[in-house]
Amino acid sequence: MYRDPCRVDDAEPKVVQFLDRVRHQNANSTSPLHRYIEGWAQTDVEKILDATDPSYRFTDPFVGSFDGRSLHKYFDLLQDRLSCTGAINRRELAFFLQGPMKLRSHKELQFWREAPRIGLTGVAEIEIGERGVAAERVAYDLNLASDILRRALACADPISHAPQKRSRRAGFGNQLNTH
Repeated sequence: MYRDPCRVDDAEPKVVQFLDRVRHQNANSTSPLHRYIEGWAQTDVEKILDATDPSYRFTDPFVGSFDGRSLHKYFDLLQDRLSCTGAINRRELAFFLQGPMKLRSHKELQFWREAPRIGLTGVAEIEIGERGVAAERVAYDLNLASDILRRALACADPISHAPQKRSRRAGFGNQLNTH
């Protein structure tokens, strides 16, 4: 029998109970997950960290990997890199998490992640630990918004992100023009 992993009515009892708990936590403004989501929407590092497990790890493929002691650097780096494209304040770095959309396991949730003021969209995979959010990994949509971060990276470090010059031999530069 085919079981759609995204359908709740096909899920095993443990997963259904976990989904119910997550929905309850989302409705409960004191739950770690709710405080975590709210912290990202407010760009409040203290609120984010208050809702995390001691082993917390945040990974953004364009900016880097951060633990609880270094998460403030994420916002500083992102703001610095995006300022190459124009002035940006800390509130513009607010990320809104919607969901959960899908379960990877009974402790891992997937959310829609969006920073509308800077045009970034994607998904966040959040792992729930014993004492709060243990990890978050983000992935961005491959669209023009992601190009903003790539250009900002090139602006911040033009040498390491500059396009490589192609040898004329590697291209078609040595072919004769027959027209």
